[in-house]
Amino acid sequence: MKLVILGVGRPKDKNIALLSGAYIERIVPKGVVGAEFVDAAKDGNIEKEGASILKRLRERDIIILLDERGKMYNSVEFSGYISESLSAAGGRLVFIIGGAFGLSDDVKRRAAQAVSLSKMTMPHELCLLFLSEQLYRAFSIISGNDYHH
Repeated sequence: MKLVILGVGRPKDKNIALLSGAYIERIVPKGVVGAEFVDAAKDGNIEKEGASILKRLRERDIIILLDERGKMYNSVEFSGYISESLSAAGGRLVFIIGGAFGLSDDVKRRAAQAVSLSKMTMPHELCLLFLSEQLYRAFSIISGNDYHH
C-alpha cells in the first residue's frame, strides 16, 4: 500500500463506511490505497488523538492534512498531484482526516501540505467519503479510463 487515508474515529454511519470502502476497493491497481483509523478521544482531547496518529506514521511517510484552508485542486489537477507525489515518495502518502475538534499541533507540524476538498467545513465522515471518491477518480484519470468526463 502506497497511499493511506488515516482518520480519527471510524465512520458511525454504515452507509458512508460502505460507500467509501466501495470507492477504495474499485481503485486500480488493487491494494495501493487503504484506510486506517485511530480512536476518537471521548473528551475531545486532540493531543491524545494526535499521539495516536503519530504512532501510525513512518519516518519516510509524506503527510497531507485535509483542511478547508489547504490547497484546492480540480479533479484533473488532483490526479496529477497524486501521480507525482506517489512517484516521488520514498514512503507512503498519508492523508490525515482530523476528528470533530481538528488536529493537534504536533500532527500539523509533521505535515508536508494541507489539501482542501471544499472551502466549506464538513464532518470528518463526509471528508472520508469525498476523499475516497476523488482518489478513485484520480486513479481513473491516471489510468486513462472513462470515469472522468
